[in-house]
Amino acid sequence: MSEGKSLELGALHETIAVRLNDDGDGVATIDGMTAFIPFLLPGERAVVRVTAREKRFVRAVIEQRLDASPDRQDAPCPVFGACGGCQVQHLSYEAQLAWKENRIRYLASKLGPDVETFVRPIIGSTREFRYRNQVQMPVRYNEDESRVEMGFFGHGTHDMVPTDSCHLLSEPMQETLDRARKFLTSLGRDTAAAVHHVIVRESQANGEQLVVFAAIHNDESLRRALARFHAKQVKTVAFTEQDRVDGPVWGHKVDVLKGDGQLMEEIGGIQFRVSPRSFLQVQTDMASRLYDIVLDYAQIRPEDTVVDAYCGIGTMTLMLAQGAKRAIGIEEIASAVDDAKANAVRNRVTNAEFHRGRVEAWLPQWVQSGARPSTIVFDPPRKGIDGPALRAAIQAKIPRIVYASCNPATLRRDLQILLTNGYEIAAIQPMDMFPQTAHVECCVSLVRRVVGK
Repeated sequence: MSEGKSLELGALHETIAVRLNDDGDGVATIDGMTAFIPFLLPGERAVVRVTAREKRFVRAVIEQRLDASPDRQDAPCPVFGACGGCQVQHLSYEAQLAWKENRIRYLASKLGPDVETFVRPIIGSTREFRYRNQVQMPVRYNEDESRVEMGFFGHGTHDMVPTDSCHLLSEPMQETLDRARKFLTSLGRDTAAAVHHVIVRESQANGEQLVVFAAIHNDESLRRALARFHAKQVKTVAFTEQDRVDGPVWGHKVDVLKGDGQLMEEIGGIQFRVSPRSFLQVQTDMASRLYDIVLDYAQIRPEDTVVDAYCGIGTMTLMLAQGAKRAIGIEEIASAVDDAKANAVRNRVTNAEFHRGRVEAWLPQWVQSGARPSTIVFDPPRKGIDGPALRAAIQAKIPRIVYASCNPATLRRDLQILLTNGYEIAAIQPMDMFPQTAHVECCVSLVRRVVGK
């Protein structure tokens, strides 16, 4: 293990981690080259084995850990380390929060010399475990044991890691999954083998659940069999056809087999209808905190027109509408737009409107027509704000932008564009929406710079 030893695959080295990268891997140095080592915490020494070599870094795995960080804890999940769902169950929650906050502070420091001063202390989750309100659980038929088994895919693969439990799910959701596994087994091989995912969504407001079976074909006998599924909390059973077992989970449509095809949720005193595919933050408690921050940053006035881009079922739009003259929600998924319109009627909100379309197409056309909102809220998927939408916001010289992000990398990219095109940051609030994982949520307040400042 002397200095200069070749870094061929399989070589053993002793090293020490100095920090965690954004994926939660320990970062160390081996013979002068950066090494990424999963599950090695800062300050820990270990003998590691090289598993991959790239031009500028190597990947390695722990062969023997020689000491333990004071931040290390025992992971409660028996498949942690094999399952790809969680990355940092071995890290104390206090240390998880510090790591995530520091990542946002580092991001801010790269945006300008004073930007880091606008980063507020991270808001921790109200629950460290059992916080998810939805799950897409892979299933497969085990030929050797003549039964259905569940699990999650390993990190970066489609190899299933069998497990009967997930510590991020509520116990009632876990009970429903267990019942679904036994139910599918009871249907026999030919029927059970057609199903590759069981999707469960749960309302925190009333505990009711919605279950969707994803299967490789749309045979009527299969649909009839799945419609018989019953569990105590389940009010809707639905079906989606997707012939790719290792690709997208959802098919082109969702057919309701039993029930009314929706859940009811409540956030901020507003009731929301949620359809099977409609987007809703995976942790309801923290979603409420996030929306409060968005409202605070938006500073809506009675004469304002506000746009909620990527609005989903209209949760944020309806909250914004309570203080604005006019609130406009933009969403691509048709069922979510239907939910949003129904939610406006249910809550007697008459100054909110919803449009189906891609934000990057709708917003530039709207701005080109001469429309000018007072505030725009962006809550995009992980890929960030689409370029045409960002350019339209800049062209319109919108006075205030609120950006809710679940991906620091695309957040940094988009903020850099906004900062070089007339905007300045007023506040950055990191939040832990996803404990035990590498994900971190962040809400940013931006204002248009005053000319001549």
